[in-house]
Amino acid sequence: MKPELICPAGNWAMLVAAIDNGADAVYFGVKEFNMRATARNFEVSELKKIADYCRDKAVKSYLALNTIIYDAELPRLHSVLEKAKEAGIDAVICWDMAVVRKAASLEIPITLSTQASVSNIQSAKFFYQLGVRKIVLARELSLRQISSIISALNKEGIKLQIETFVHGAMCVSLSGRCFLSQDMFRKSANRGECLQPCRRPYRVINEETKKELLVGNNYILSPKDLCSLPFIDKLINAGISSFKIEGRNRSPEYVAVTTNCYRQAIDAYYSNDLTRKLKDQLVRELKTVYNRGFSSGFYEGLPTSDDLPMPTAARQKR
Repeated sequence: MKPELICPAGNWAMLVAAIDNGADAVYFGVKEFNMRATARNFEVSELKKIADYCRDKAVKSYLALNTIIYDAELPRLHSVLEKAKEAGIDAVICWDMAVVRKAASLEIPITLSTQASVSNIQSAKFFYQLGVRKIVLARELSLRQISSIISALNKEGIKLQIETFVHGAMCVSLSGRCFLSQDMFRKSANRGECLQPCRRPYRVINEETKKELLVGNNYILSPKDLCSLPFIDKLINAGISSFKIEGRNRSPEYVAVTTNCYRQAIDAYYSNDLTRKLKDQLVRELKTVYNRGFSSGFYEGLPTSDDLPMPTAARQKR
Protein backbone atom coordinates (compact mmCIF):
# COMPACT_ATOMS: atom_id res chain seq x y z
CA MET A 1 0.00 0.00 0.00
CA LYS A 2 1.36 3.41 -0.97
CA PRO A 3 2.33 5.71 1.90
CA GLU A 4 -0.03 8.61 2.41
CA LEU A 5 1.37 11.99 1.32
CA ILE A 6 0.31 14.67 3.84
CA CYS A 7 0.85 18.30 2.86
CA PRO A 8 0.62 21.65 4.68
CA ALA A 9 -2.21 24.14 4.32
CA GLY A 10 -1.82 27.48 6.08
CA ASN A 11 -4.64 29.04 4.05
CA TRP A 12 -7.05 28.23 1.21
CA ALA A 13 -4.51 28.89 -1.57
CA MET A 14 -2.09 26.41 0.01
CA LEU A 15 -4.84 23.84 0.57
CA VAL A 16 -5.90 24.00 -3.08
CA ALA A 17 -2.27 23.86 -4.24
CA ALA A 18 -1.64 20.73 -2.18
CA ILE A 19 -4.72 18.95 -3.48
CA ASP A 20 -4.16 20.00 -7.10
CA ASN A 21 -0.62 18.61 -6.98
CA GLY A 22 -1.40 15.19 -5.60
CA ALA A 23 -1.72 15.32 -1.80
CA ASP A 24 -3.51 12.38 -0.19
CA ALA A 25 -4.23 14.50 2.88
CA VAL A 26 -3.82 18.07 4.09
CA TYR A 27 -3.13 19.27 7.62
CA PHE A 28 -4.07 22.72 8.85
CA GLY A 29 -4.82 24.75 11.95
CA VAL A 30 -7.52 27.08 13.11
CA LYS A 31 -6.69 30.34 14.83
CA GLU A 32 -6.34 28.57 18.18
CA PHE A 33 -4.27 25.76 19.68
CA ASN A 34 -1.92 25.11 16.78
CA MET A 35 1.88 25.27 16.48
CA ARG A 36 1.82 27.67 13.54
CA ALA A 37 0.00 30.59 15.11
CA THR A 38 1.78 33.00 12.75
CA ALA A 39 0.29 31.32 9.67
CA ARG A 40 -2.97 32.78 8.35
CA ASN A 41 -4.84 29.65 9.46
CA PHE A 42 -8.59 29.10 9.26
CA GLU A 43 -11.64 30.05 11.25
CA VAL A 44 -13.44 27.36 13.22
CA SER A 45 -16.52 28.24 11.17
CA GLU A 46 -14.67 27.03 8.04
CA LEU A 47 -14.16 23.46 9.26
CA LYS A 48 -17.18 22.02 7.46
CA LYS A 49 -16.26 23.80 4.24
CA ILE A 50 -12.73 22.39 4.47
CA ALA A 51 -13.92 18.86 5.26
CA ASP A 52 -16.49 18.92 2.45
CA TYR A 53 -14.01 20.29 -0.10
CA CYS A 54 -11.42 17.65 0.81
CA ARG A 55 -14.01 14.87 0.77
CA ASP A 56 -15.17 15.91 -2.71
CA LYS A 57 -11.54 15.60 -3.85
CA ALA A 58 -11.05 12.23 -2.08
CA VAL A 59 -8.46 13.86 0.22
CA LYS A 60 -8.26 13.49 4.01
CA SER A 61 -8.49 16.54 6.29
CA TYR A 62 -6.39 16.67 9.47
CA LEU A 63 -6.80 19.41 12.08
CA ALA A 64 -3.68 20.34 14.08
CA LEU A 65 -4.47 21.09 17.75
CA ASN A 66 -0.90 20.55 18.85
CA THR A 67 0.00 23.22 21.40
CA ILE A 68 0.02 22.82 25.16
CA ILE A 69 -3.38 23.58 26.69
CA TYR A 70 -4.16 25.52 29.89
CA ASP A 71 -7.08 24.86 32.26
CA ALA A 72 -8.90 28.06 31.31
CA GLU A 73 -8.85 26.97 27.67
CA LEU A 74 -10.50 23.57 28.15
CA PRO A 75 -14.08 24.71 27.46
CA ARG A 76 -13.01 26.37 24.21
CA LEU A 77 -10.90 23.35 23.26
CA HIS A 78 -13.89 21.07 23.79
CA SER A 79 -16.02 23.35 21.62
CA VAL A 80 -13.47 23.27 18.78
CA LEU A 81 -13.26 19.47 18.93
CA GLU A 82 -17.04 19.13 18.93
CA LYS A 83 -17.25 21.37 15.86
CA ALA A 84 -14.49 19.31 14.18
CA LYS A 85 -16.54 16.18 14.86
CA GLU A 86 -19.68 17.78 13.41
CA ALA A 87 -17.78 18.98 10.35
CA GLY A 88 -16.44 15.52 9.58
CA ILE A 89 -12.74 16.27 9.96
CA ASP A 90 -10.86 12.99 9.43
CA ALA A 91 -8.43 13.27 12.37
CA VAL A 92 -6.83 15.63 14.86
CA ILE A 93 -3.08 16.00 15.37
CA CYS A 94 -2.29 16.55 19.05
CA TRP A 95 -0.13 15.57 22.00
CA ASP A 96 -1.57 17.33 25.05
CA MET A 97 -3.48 14.69 27.05
CA ALA A 98 -6.49 17.00 27.37
CA VAL A 99 -6.86 16.95 23.58
CA VAL A 100 -6.17 13.22 23.34
CA ARG A 101 -8.82 12.34 25.93
CA LYS A 102 -11.52 14.62 24.53
CA ALA A 103 -10.89 13.53 20.94
CA ALA A 104 -11.03 9.88 22.02
CA SER A 105 -14.33 10.48 23.83
CA LEU A 106 -15.76 11.98 20.63
CA GLU A 107 -14.34 9.07 18.59
CA ILE A 108 -12.28 11.41 16.42
CA PRO A 109 -9.23 9.56 15.02
CA ILE A 110 -6.04 10.78 16.72
CA THR A 111 -2.61 11.34 15.23
CA LEU A 112 -0.05 11.87 17.98
CA SER A 113 2.17 14.86 17.17
CA THR A 114 5.94 14.66 16.97
CA GLN A 115 5.84 17.01 19.99
CA ALA A 116 5.22 13.92 22.12
CA SER A 117 8.72 12.68 21.17
CA VAL A 118 7.77 9.01 20.81
CA SER A 119 11.04 7.21 20.13
CA ASN A 120 10.51 3.62 21.25
CA ILE A 121 8.05 0.73 21.06
CA GLN A 122 6.91 0.99 24.69
CA SER A 123 5.87 4.62 24.29
CA ALA A 124 4.09 3.76 21.05
CA LYS A 125 2.14 0.96 22.76
CA PHE A 126 1.21 3.26 25.67
CA PHE A 127 -0.40 5.81 23.38
CA TYR A 128 -2.08 3.07 21.36
CA GLN A 129 -3.83 1.98 24.56
CA LEU A 130 -5.13 5.55 24.93
CA GLY A 131 -6.81 5.35 21.54
CA VAL A 132 -4.09 6.81 19.30
CA ARG A 133 -3.99 5.10 15.91
CA LYS A 134 -1.20 7.02 14.19
CA ILE A 135 2.04 8.44 15.64
CA VAL A 136 4.40 11.02 14.16
CA LEU A 137 7.68 9.72 15.54
CA ALA A 138 10.35 11.90 17.12
CA ARG A 139 12.61 13.51 14.55
CA GLU A 140 15.71 12.24 16.35
CA LEU A 141 15.22 8.68 15.09
CA SER A 142 17.30 7.09 12.36
CA LEU A 143 15.69 5.04 9.61
CA ARG A 144 17.04 1.89 11.26
CA GLN A 145 15.34 2.79 14.54
CA ILE A 146 12.08 3.61 12.76
CA SER A 147 12.18 0.27 10.94
CA SER A 148 12.73 -1.50 14.26
CA ILE A 149 9.65 0.12 15.81
CA ILE A 150 7.51 -0.76 12.78
CA SER A 151 8.75 -4.36 12.81
CA ALA A 152 7.97 -4.68 16.53
CA LEU A 153 4.44 -3.33 16.03
CA ASN A 154 3.82 -5.72 13.16
CA LYS A 155 5.20 -8.66 15.13
CA GLU A 156 2.78 -7.96 17.99
CA GLY A 157 -0.14 -7.37 15.61
CA ILE A 158 -0.63 -3.78 16.77
CA LYS A 159 -2.42 -1.77 14.08
CA LEU A 160 -0.66 1.52 14.74
CA GLN A 161 0.36 3.61 11.76
CA ILE A 162 3.70 5.41 11.72
CA GLU A 163 4.14 8.85 10.20
CA THR A 164 7.37 10.78 9.65
CA PHE A 165 8.40 14.12 8.21
CA VAL A 166 10.06 13.84 4.80
CA HIS A 167 10.66 17.48 3.85
CA GLY A 168 10.82 20.98 5.26
CA ALA A 169 12.22 23.09 8.07
CA MET A 170 13.98 21.50 11.03
CA CYS A 171 13.96 23.26 14.40
CA VAL A 172 17.27 23.55 16.24
CA SER A 173 15.40 21.90 19.12
CA LEU A 174 14.37 19.09 16.77
CA SER A 175 11.11 17.70 18.20
CA GLY A 176 10.30 21.05 19.76
CA ARG A 177 9.89 22.60 23.20
CA CYS A 178 12.39 25.39 22.56
CA PHE A 179 12.35 28.30 25.03
CA LEU A 180 14.55 30.79 23.14
CA SER A 181 11.65 32.77 21.63
CA GLN A 182 9.88 32.82 25.01
CA ASP A 183 13.01 34.06 26.77
CA MET A 184 13.80 36.80 24.26
CA PHE A 185 10.37 37.97 23.10
CA ARG A 186 7.80 36.36 25.45
CA LYS A 187 6.45 34.45 22.44
CA SER A 188 6.32 30.76 23.24
CA ALA A 189 7.20 28.16 20.62
CA ASN A 190 5.07 25.71 22.58
CA ARG A 191 2.06 27.91 21.93
CA GLY A 192 2.81 28.23 18.24
CA GLU A 193 4.15 31.79 18.49
CA CYS A 194 7.86 31.22 17.83
CA LEU A 195 9.60 34.23 16.23
CA GLN A 196 12.57 32.04 15.24
CA PRO A 197 15.38 34.04 16.85
CA CYS A 198 17.63 31.07 16.01
CA ARG A 199 17.45 32.03 12.33
CA ARG A 200 18.82 35.57 12.76
CA PRO A 201 22.34 37.04 12.61
CA TYR A 202 24.14 37.77 15.88
CA ARG A 203 27.15 39.77 17.03
CA VAL A 204 29.42 37.83 19.39
CA ILE A 205 31.57 40.01 21.68
CA ASN A 206 34.64 38.87 23.60
CA GLU A 207 34.17 40.40 27.05
CA GLU A 208 37.92 40.67 27.66
CA THR A 209 39.19 42.05 24.36
CA LYS A 210 35.88 43.58 23.18
CA LYS A 211 36.57 42.18 19.72
CA GLU A 212 33.46 41.19 17.79
CA LEU A 213 32.41 38.51 15.37
CA LEU A 214 29.37 39.09 13.17
CA VAL A 215 27.68 35.73 12.67
CA GLY A 216 25.21 35.96 9.83
CA ASN A 217 25.88 34.13 6.60
CA ASN A 218 25.42 30.70 8.19
CA TYR A 219 23.02 31.39 11.03
CA ILE A 220 24.64 29.63 13.92
CA LEU A 221 21.52 27.95 15.30
CA SER A 222 19.65 27.46 12.03
CA PRO A 223 19.59 23.91 10.61
CA LYS A 224 19.21 23.13 6.95
CA ASP A 225 15.88 21.86 5.67
CA LEU A 226 15.09 18.17 5.64
CA CYS A 227 14.97 16.56 2.19
CA SER A 228 14.46 12.81 2.01
CA LEU A 229 13.72 12.54 -1.70
CA PRO A 230 17.18 11.11 -2.57
CA PHE A 231 16.40 8.07 -0.40
CA ILE A 232 12.58 8.06 -0.49
CA ASP A 233 12.63 4.44 -1.64
CA LYS A 234 14.26 3.42 1.66
CA LEU A 235 11.48 5.11 3.61
CA ILE A 236 8.85 3.30 1.56
CA ASN A 237 10.61 -0.03 2.09
CA ALA A 238 10.67 0.60 5.85
CA GLY A 239 6.87 0.46 5.92
CA ILE A 240 6.20 4.05 7.02
CA SER A 241 2.47 4.70 6.60
CA SER A 242 2.47 8.46 6.04
CA PHE A 243 4.96 11.01 4.71
CA LYS A 244 4.51 14.59 5.93
CA ILE A 245 5.80 17.78 4.30
CA GLU A 246 6.43 20.71 6.67
CA GLY A 247 5.51 24.24 5.60
CA ARG A 248 2.30 25.85 6.86
CA ASN A 249 4.16 29.17 7.09
CA ARG A 250 5.42 29.02 3.52
CA SER A 251 3.88 29.92 0.16
CA PRO A 252 1.35 28.19 -2.11
CA GLU A 253 4.17 27.87 -4.68
CA TYR A 254 6.29 25.99 -2.14
CA VAL A 255 3.40 23.65 -1.38
CA ALA A 256 2.71 23.06 -5.07
CA VAL A 257 6.32 22.22 -5.95
CA THR A 258 7.11 20.05 -2.93
CA THR A 259 3.83 18.15 -3.17
CA ASN A 260 4.28 17.54 -6.88
CA CYS A 261 7.88 16.34 -6.49
CA TYR A 262 7.11 13.86 -3.73
CA ARG A 263 3.98 12.70 -5.54
CA GLN A 264 6.09 11.95 -8.62
CA ALA A 265 8.72 10.13 -6.56
CA ILE A 266 6.24 7.93 -4.72
CA ASP A 267 4.32 7.05 -7.88
CA ALA A 268 7.56 6.36 -9.78
CA TYR A 269 8.66 3.93 -7.08
CA TYR A 270 5.53 1.84 -7.56
CA SER A 271 5.85 1.85 -11.35
CA ASN A 272 9.55 0.90 -11.12
CA ASP A 273 10.55 4.23 -12.67
CA LEU A 274 12.31 5.83 -9.69
CA THR A 275 15.76 6.23 -11.17
CA ARG A 276 18.74 8.22 -9.93
CA LYS A 277 18.18 10.58 -12.86
CA LEU A 278 14.58 11.25 -11.80
CA LYS A 279 15.60 11.79 -8.16
CA ASP A 280 18.26 14.32 -9.21
CA GLN A 281 15.74 16.11 -11.40
CA LEU A 282 13.18 16.32 -8.61
CA VAL A 283 15.76 17.59 -6.10
CA ARG A 284 16.67 20.34 -8.57
CA GLU A 285 12.98 21.29 -8.73
CA LEU A 286 12.76 21.34 -4.93
CA LYS A 287 15.65 23.80 -4.87
CA THR A 288 13.62 26.29 -6.95
CA VAL A 289 11.40 27.13 -3.96
CA TYR A 290 12.50 28.57 -0.63
CA ASN A 291 14.93 26.41 1.31
CA ARG A 292 17.94 26.72 3.64
CA GLY A 293 19.92 24.04 1.90
CA PHE A 294 19.13 20.35 2.27
CA SER A 295 19.95 17.76 4.92
CA SER A 296 19.04 14.11 5.46
CA GLY A 297 18.23 14.89 9.11
CA PHE A 298 18.66 11.86 11.38
CA TYR A 299 17.55 9.29 8.81
CA GLU A 300 21.04 8.27 7.78
CA GLY A 301 22.75 8.87 11.11
CA LEU A 302 23.50 11.75 13.45
CA PRO A 303 23.56 15.18 11.77
CA THR A 304 26.94 16.85 11.37
CA SER A 305 28.06 20.46 11.43
CA ASP A 306 27.07 20.55 7.75
CA ASP A 307 23.43 20.02 8.79
CA LEU A 308 23.58 22.42 11.74
CA PRO A 309 25.96 24.93 10.18
CA MET A 310 28.57 26.81 12.14
CA PRO A 311 29.85 30.04 10.61
CA THR A 312 32.43 29.51 7.88
CA ALA A 313 33.31 33.16 7.58
CA ALA A 314 32.86 35.70 10.34
CA ARG A 315 33.87 39.31 10.11
CA GLN A 316 36.10 40.43 12.99
CA LYS A 317 35.81 43.99 14.21
CA ARG A 318 39.15 45.40 15.43
